Amino acid sequence: MENTSPFLTIKQAAQQVNKSEQTIRRLVKQHVKTSHIQVEQTPKGDTYLISQTFLAQQYPAPTEQLPAISEPEPGPTVAQLQQQLAERDQTIQQLQHRLLEQNDVLNALTSQVNSQRIGRIEELLLSQNEQLGELQKRLPEPAEVLQLPPAPAPGKKGLWQRLFGS
Repeated sequence: MENTSPFLTIKQAAQQVNKSEQTIRRLVKQHVKTSHIQVEQTPKGDTYLISQTFLAQQYPAPTEQLPAISEPEPGPTVAQLQQQLAERDQTIQQLQHRLLEQNDVLNALTSQVNSQRIGRIEELLLSQNEQLGELQKRLPEPAEVLQLPPAPAPGKKGLWQRLFGS
């Protein structure tokens, strides 16, 4: 489809370069102020036209060439793959060993912190026991405790007590 006009509509440009109209609209929007884009007034609104030369620069026509046939590159041999696998296994074992060592260190630190906490708790308990002992020394002997006066004798019996007794 050859067009003799140096400018194309967005639809024509999209068909010519085999791109979507939205792709061409984005291109027009980026270059709207340049000489590559023209705005034409129509009864329905503005129509944008894009230069064929500019379009060809942005989207050059693909040259049809057959892909070159080449020999496939030889892959690693079975022996090489086994060697690589053995190296990875060794690396995994080293990492597992380091992980176990770090777990041992972590466990040692945790037990040290716990023993320090237990020691501090024991110190606090001893201190509280000493304070309780001092407070108990300050308390008067049971004989010194004041006796409460006897409860007053019950007065007149109420109606319910007289009816049902108690």
